Amino acid sequence: MSPAAPDNDLTFTVRQLRNDVDDLGLAIEHLPDRLHSLDGSLDDVRTALRQVQTRSVEVEATTHDLSALVKRLDARVEWLERNIRLQAAAAEVELDDVDQTEVELAQVAEAGHVARAELLSPSARSALEAAVAAHAEAVRTQFHHRDVALAASEVLVETVRDDRRHVDAATEFRAAVAGRDQARRRSRELAAPALEAAAVLKVDEEQQLAVADVLAQGEHAWAALQSRLRTRVADAVGEGALLPAWFTSVLGPMPSAQNTGAWMDVATSLLSYRVTYGVTDPLVALGRAPAEAETARRRAWYQQLRRQFGELQR
Repeated sequence: MSPAAPDNDLTFTVRQLRNDVDDLGLAIEHLPDRLHSLDGSLDDVRTALRQVQTRSVEVEATTHDLSALVKRLDARVEWLERNIRLQAAAAEVELDDVDQTEVELAQVAEAGHVARAELLSPSARSALEAAVAAHAEAVRTQFHHRDVALAASEVLVETVRDDRRHVDAATEFRAAVAGRDQARRRSRELAAPALEAAAVLKVDEEQQLAVADVLAQGEHAWAALQSRLRTRVADAVGEGALLPAWFTSVLGPMPSAQNTGAWMDVATSLLSYRVTYGVTDPLVALGRAPAEAETARRRAWYQQLRRQFGELQR
C-alpha cells in the first residue's frame, strides 16, 4: 500500500464527519419548528380528551335520568296494576288452578328427573369410558409389539448374521421389545383406574335398566305437562287477562316483542315449578328457598329460575 493511502482514508473520514455535522446542524435548526408542531398536536389531543370527558359526563347524566325514568314508570305501572286489582270487574286469571291430571303429570315427571339425576352424567360416563379405552389401547399396543418381536425373531433364526435381513430384523426386534415393555408398564399403570371405571359403568348400566320405565314415563309426562302449562300461559296473555301478582313480580304483565320465546319458556318453567312442589304463595313466585334436605334437582331448578328472571329483566 502506498504512503498516500492512509492519508486518503483519513481525508475521506474527515469529510464524512463534516457532512454528518452539517446534517446534525440542519436537524437542530429545524427542531424548534418540529417541537412547535408537536405541541400543536398535543393541544389537539388535549382538546379532544376534554370533549370526550364532557360527553362522558353528559352520557352518564342521561343514563341516570333514564334510570330514574324507568323507576318512575315501574312505580306507575305497579300503582296502576294495584288499582286494577282492587276493581271487582277485573278478574285475575288463576294460573295455579291446576287439575289433578297436571298434578299427576308433574309427579311422574319429577320422579323421572330425580331418577336421571342419580345416574351418571354424559360427561362423567365419557370420562370413565375413556379410562377403560386407554387401558385397552395399551394392552393392544403391548400385544402388537409382541407379535412384531416374534416375527422378527423368526427372521433372525432363519438368516445369518451378515445377512441384510438379519440386521434389519435385529433392529426391529429390539424396537419391538422396547415398545412392548413401555406398553406393559402403561397398561399396569392404567389397570386399576380402568377396573374402577368399568365397575362404576356396570353399576350405572344396571341402574339405567332398573329405572328405564321411570325415565321414559317421566319424559312423556314432562312433555305433556309443558304443553298444557305453556298453552295456559299463552291463552292468558293472549286474552289480556290480569296475571297473578307472584307472576308479574318476576316476569311482568307480558313478554317483550324481542324476547317472547324466552319469556314463554321461563314462564312455563315457573308454573311447572309451582305445580311440581305445590308452591301456592300469592306474592313470591318460587315460595321459600329450598332447604339442604331438598333434592338437588329442586335446588338447581330454583337457582336456574332466579338466574333466568334476572336475565329477562336486563
